[in-house]
Amino acid sequence: MRNFKVNSELLPKNFNREFDAHIYFNETQLNLAHLLREKLLAHFVDPKVFIGPMINELIGPHPTSMFEVNFGVEHFSDVVLWLMKEHGELSILIHRLTGNDYIDHTREALWLGAILALDFSKFTL
Repeated sequence: MRNFKVNSELLPKNFNREFDAHIYFNETQLNLAHLLREKLLAHFVDPKVFIGPMINELIGPHPTSMFEVNFGVEHFSDVVLWLMKEHGELSILIHRLTGNDYIDHTREALWLGAILALDFSKFTL
């Protein structure tokens, strides 16, 4: 598995990355994921909302392919409410980035859709 902070290399300089939304998909949901990502790109044109690339390999604790949306607290309501309405059958994990990956991905996390089992062995506790 690769380092799960892959998106940080792609973010604009000085990007206010306070939250991640991981949008998960499997092979049968690939078209839905592409469509949702395109809708996100069209809807969130503000450079303070970053929509990452499709990641078709397992990284970090994540159990399936995914893409991320990164944003600051000032965009939390807009992004999360939009995702609540638009996610369809895709599962989404939303969490704050506090520096404690385990807490961020567990008790401080918010799920939309089905909750997926993460691989917590990837975290240093």
